[in-house]
Amino acid sequence: MTQENFFPLTPELLKALEERFPMRDFDNTATLRELDYHSGQRSVVNFLRDRLEEQIENSLLSIQE
Repeated sequence: MTQENFFPLTPELLKALEERFPMRDFDNTATLRELDYHSGQRSVVNFLRDRLEEQIENSLLSIQE
């Protein structure tokens, strides 16, 4: 999906997702399923954080032009 086809993100949305799906440390009693599930959640949060950073960078570049 290209940047042009991606929906606009807001810092507030990302903050809400970070609060809802925070980074966690697991002990040796965690199951593989728990680890995989958490990893998937964080993968989405990380992806959206990267897209937000791209949107901010692109908006700053367009202002300079």
